[in-house]
Amino acid sequence: MKWNWGTGIFLVIVLFLGACVAFIIYSQRQKWNMVEEDYYPKELRHEEKLVKIRNANALTMQLQVKLDKSNMIVQFPDDFQGKVITGIINVYRPSDEDLDVILPVAADTSLSQFIPLQRFSRGRYVVKVDWRCAGKDYFTEKDIFIP
Repeated sequence: MKWNWGTGIFLVIVLFLGACVAFIIYSQRQKWNMVEEDYYPKELRHEEKLVKIRNANALTMQLQVKLDKSNMIVQFPDDFQGKVITGIINVYRPSDEDLDVILPVAADTSLSQFIPLQRFSRGRYVVKVDWRCAGKDYFTEKDIFIP
């Protein structure tokens, strides 16, 4: 086989197309974690979320998220003593959506909810609590690190 300019150009084009195909196959196999799967509809309700945040900030005591040796403790404000609290607790892992945990609010009489730490891997989480009490909605986000 004789090597000339035409053969060299043909090989460069074939190698380039092969690299493009390899890159496309590689990119199709990658896992893409989005912050929110349906972020556009949630963004349309952003004003509602801001109202919930303002309601939570107006409370005399803020919602607290603490860690002890074996539990994550979500402590609701004393303003809700004796009232029924409903909602969800979303323990969101920014780096891997498979590690997210979503729980219903189930506060005890001391307005605390205990979540066992065995459910979580080591790392950073964002605890998003969206709750409703006495006809008013509230929302709070807290960053935590599980050792």
